[in-house]
Amino acid sequence: MNYNAQMSGKIKKIFTILLASLLLPLSPSFSHASSGSSWIPTTPLDDDPTFHSVTFQDFLPLEFNYSVLRSSNQQGQFVCTSTSDANCASNSMFQYNSILKVCQNSSDSDCIDSINTIDNSGKTTPATFLRYTVTNHLNAYPADSKTKIPAGDVPSIWNIPSAPHASGSEYAVVVGENGEVDKNGLESKTGRYLQVSLIPVKLKDFGKGKQSQAGGWENKVIPGVYYDFCRTSLRSGQNFTDCGHVNDDDCLLPTNEQGMCYAEEDFNGDPVFNVSLRLAKEPNGWIHGRITDPNISITKESSGNIKLSVVAGPTSVPLVRQSGLWSTLPDNLKQFWVDCFNNTLCGNWIYRGQNPTSDIIGLNQTLEGQAKINSNVYPYAFGKRALAGMAAIAPLIGDKSNAFHKAWSFRTLTNQEMNGSDSCFTKTPGIKGIVSTNSTTYSAGPPVLTDGSLQYQVASAHYMPDGKTPFKGFYHLVMSTNTARCIYGFSSAPISASIQVVSADGTTDVATTSTAEKNGWLYLSATGFTFSAPTIKVKLEQQPITPVVSAPITVNTKKITITCVKGKTTKKISGTNPKCPTGYTKRK
Repeated sequence: MNYNAQMSGKIKKIFTILLASLLLPLSPSFSHASSGSSWIPTTPLDDDPTFHSVTFQDFLPLEFNYSVLRSSNQQGQFVCTSTSDANCASNSMFQYNSILKVCQNSSDSDCIDSINTIDNSGKTTPATFLRYTVTNHLNAYPADSKTKIPAGDVPSIWNIPSAPHASGSEYAVVVGENGEVDKNGLESKTGRYLQVSLIPVKLKDFGKGKQSQAGGWENKVIPGVYYDFCRTSLRSGQNFTDCGHVNDDDCLLPTNEQGMCYAEEDFNGDPVFNVSLRLAKEPNGWIHGRITDPNISITKESSGNIKLSVVAGPTSVPLVRQSGLWSTLPDNLKQFWVDCFNNTLCGNWIYRGQNPTSDIIGLNQTLEGQAKINSNVYPYAFGKRALAGMAAIAPLIGDKSNAFHKAWSFRTLTNQEMNGSDSCFTKTPGIKGIVSTNSTTYSAGPPVLTDGSLQYQVASAHYMPDGKTPFKGFYHLVMSTNTARCIYGFSSAPISASIQVVSADGTTDVATTSTAEKNGWLYLSATGFTFSAPTIKVKLEQQPITPVVSAPITVNTKKITITCVKGKTTKKISGTNPKCPTGYTKRK
């Protein structure tokens, strides 16, 4: 949680994690939503001092949708213009959130190489880069070869006429490389991770006066700057990073011009996109996200760059919200809240306490006491905490979703998030696989080998918003064959795979499954299964190699006799393979 951005009194959202997805229903009969809050139901109790709500809105934890370079020392945290910034050069660690530019030539690295669509016939149509959302952003910074920090910029806008949406054909592409390194380029335990989103957008006039302003700035904005940014501020003698957001939730990506902002739009249909990136270094570990039928390609170019290409369609995801007074919450949901405060890893927050310092982080208060304060949390969709939260609220919401959104996004896991995974996923560099699902919540990491099968947990409301129609889920797993062989201790012989969906009560759910192996990757999927919290089980097998036994060589041991002739002279020669002496011929 970012306490620096907390506000007392009226509601103020914390925008430290801002990248959202597009929202669209699975069918026209059900409601849809954008990244804003218009779909979220409200109650007369929203302002009660002990009101709590949990909203699964499917945010990816990209810390900012613009680049920010930060560094800390005993005087606090500074926003840096480069690694040689006077306030930062002597510091030991740098935290970076680098939004990647578009590649200009074949030797560029850490950039967007191309965007394409692929139709049902396999025809590829390229997109056209138009512009960046902001020029000369205050927080932009150059690349640093020593630390391997990529240059930081802003999202790019592309024209994709082959995939039009209701408001045109413009899309925002937000690609972020994030990490923490020391001044010599050594990565922290977090490591470097990658996030990618493709978002239909339209440039809209939100009106004048929508300036960037963070909690605590008291209307002290920078004249002529109308976009989100961070700066170093001083509070109680300590420096800290102070970040602002344009004052409208529906404004996804502000611009240089006051009031002009890119708003999210709905996907039209299910277009297939190919997003190609050129990276200085291949990401490590595991990819998860909101994409359908993903295909992955990783190649090393002559320049030394890595080209990462992902082909996939967008995914519709159910959104849910539960709210109530603290006294009405069941014990498992109360524990969810206490855990959130204890770990501060539950996602975006709206807080309504009177004094953030004493109400939340006061040392004399118990965690339970802190958790009782009016709070609204927007958890990440992935991980154990998300699964626990979904399980806690499902009975309280009639086991049905509120709305749907449609997104095209994926993310790699940090080194820290990969802790506890099988060593086959971590002992060598590079991407080991992808998992994608339309479930509201899901396991973030790789599947876990349990009782001979790779198991993966998902959880959603059982029903669509009408409370009657079952929600049907899908699960796609792409895994390197080398990784699969490592996990199971297999040889190089072919692998066979099976996949099943097991409901929470232990029964096997009816689902359509498919398996295939292509170009060093295993592709497995299960579709059409129901919720609330099924487990996906993938079992890989390999038939034992039967050694090839050569036929025994038969040796002729029977003696035979031949007659050899030379003129009038004859000789009889005996043996197992008799031959005539030199000058003699064998009598026929």
